[in-house]
Amino acid sequence: MKTFLAVLLGSGIVAAPALAEFSFNTYGRITGLYGYTDAEKRFENVDSKQNATGDFEAGFEARYDFNDDYALSLNLDLMGGIDHEMKNYNQGAWGEEAYAILDSPYGRLMGGQTFNVAKQFHVGAPSYGPLKINDSNIVDFIRNPNWKRTSKESYFATLNSTDINTDGVAPKISYITPEFYNTMLGISYIPDAYNRRGLINKDAKYAKKDGYAAAVYNSLDIGFADMTSSAGYAEFHDNDKEISLGLNLARGNWNIGGGWRKTYIDGKDTTTFKTKKNLPELFDNYREGRAWDIGIGYEFGPYRASLSYLNSKAENTRNYDQVVILSNSFQLNKYIDLFAIGSYAKFRGADHELENNNQGYAFVTGASLNF
Repeated sequence: MKTFLAVLLGSGIVAAPALAEFSFNTYGRITGLYGYTDAEKRFENVDSKQNATGDFEAGFEARYDFNDDYALSLNLDLMGGIDHEMKNYNQGAWGEEAYAILDSPYGRLMGGQTFNVAKQFHVGAPSYGPLKINDSNIVDFIRNPNWKRTSKESYFATLNSTDINTDGVAPKISYITPEFYNTMLGISYIPDAYNRRGLINKDAKYAKKDGYAAAVYNSLDIGFADMTSSAGYAEFHDNDKEISLGLNLARGNWNIGGGWRKTYIDGKDTTTFKTKKNLPELFDNYREGRAWDIGIGYEFGPYRASLSYLNSKAENTRNYDQVVILSNSFQLNKYIDLFAIGSYAKFRGADHELENNNQGYAFVTGASLNF
């Protein structure tokens, strides 16, 4: 890998040193949300009626273009969150992604804290705004007992996304081919699959095992619409195997799409390995499950709207999730985005106990400041 990198860099330098150009780019975003939760009567005391959250993102890129064909960039993305139900970042309330990208006529080579190619390529339900339908932050307003991520542990009794996000942004090496016949292929190797932004609990027996992901992405003009599709496969050793599919059709200001994912344990008949600690039952129940989503999106000038639905179910237990999100966003100017979101969620746990179930509506508004 080091030799290949050196050859590509060397070729770029020799090819056209006079065209070399260095650039430095930054971006940032601050998002604040306020929501009112109207839970079904049985669950009135499960969630607070009113909740507020905050997020911060900042990105830095140092890029060197050797010529029109070769470029190398070093990237650092920082993020943080306030008052989230799930600690969605590498260090709990905050996180980072540090990675390098080398572009050449032979494709793209990436190394560092990135998502795997199956997640990067995935096409699913359109979902605009900050809550999203995959790995949704709706749980900040309607708690889901099937999903738990704190600064110390992870618990996922069901899948929370139709894209393959089991390894989060664990450090990896990825390669993506150049586009040919409107198609790109990619592969990722993950030496250590555990990452706090993923689904794996750090105390699971298989937490430090490696894995890989492969994916294909295609875009095609089919006459009446532009079609994009994706397919992904991943294997996390001693953990599970995963398949994802996605399709989207876009015409004019409208697009409709959906995704599907299945996880399974090949040759195993249990859902939980023995662990170093006494972890909760079903903490890794996501390893045998399926999820699908569907949605429709509309864009007109600064206005975007989407209606999306996620359905996730465990194969061997009664754990089950349904999420519906109607999201509206309006770009007031280049600095400010406004949001108005309505959502319904129904979460069913392993039994009928109150603390293992939840159901209700959430109405969320907020804004983002971009700089």
